[in-house]
Amino acid sequence: LVLYSVGIYTDDELKAMVERMESSKLRTVDLTDNDLAKDHLRYFIGGRSEVTDELVYRFIFPERPGALMKFLDAFSPCWNISLFHYRAQGETGANVLVGIQVPPEEFDEFKSRADNLGYEYMSELNNEIYRLLLRDPKI
Repeated sequence: LVLYSVGIYTDDELKAMVERMESSKLRTVDLTDNDLAKDHLRYFIGGRSEVTDELVYRFIFPERPGALMKFLDAFSPCWNISLFHYRAQGETGANVLVGIQVPPEEFDEFKSRADNLGYEYMSELNNEIYRLLLRDPKI
């Protein structure tokens, strides 16, 4: 698995490069529009893990005092936080990638707590780059 970056200026250039790579039997994944890759990819270098019942979500924390404490109070000590990466984005807040171990039978409670926070959030479990680098390399 090789992660690389290229300077491509047009969609036609990108298409031609992908075709050349695939004709040489080199599978490639375009991450141009993958927000998870843009914000958190370089911190995935630790490799794959098999954390039981792990949910992986991205939360947008507001830029205000107490936002992190509000988050921790909502989930801790209910469930183990297995991954936490805080990426500040200036006045717009922070993009936070979080892994939380939640047994399947407690998912509705997790969802309710997440909704009650009032922060924007989204699951990343099906994100191609997450699955490729941290879970199953065969996707």
